[in-house]
Amino acid sequence: MAKVQPSLPFDNFSGRLSSGEKIVMRTRFGRTEAYAYQHPYQGPISENRKPVINAFSKAVKQCKQEMFDPERRAFWQNRYAQYNKLAKRNLAKANAQFIGTNTDKYYVSLRGFIIASLSVQIRSAE
Repeated sequence: MAKVQPSLPFDNFSGRLSSGEKIVMRTRFGRTEAYAYQHPYQGPISENRKPVINAFSKAVKQCKQEMFDPERRAFWQNRYAQYNKLAKRNLAKANAQFIGTNTDKYYVSLRGFIIASLSVQIRSAE
């Protein structure tokens, strides 16, 4: 017997319903979540944040290209598998070795891992 899961037109909401809305919808790992912005910052961006924001935006663009190329994607998948193996034993050591930071953040997705690695490389090159 087949298992059927009907799809509703609003299964995959993402973003805001209107421009003034503070509730934002997103789909993560197959589940749709809603969260609200409590006190978004309205002021100018500080000079210390600008290089970090620029590096992140460059890393996101480069990540898209890396994931589109089959050879580079295979390279990153292999590197991410090694990262996961080491992260199970020592997360800080895995982040220091594969990403170049001393944080205790675990990167759940391949995309997040690639973006973190590339943004550290871009910031160190500047």
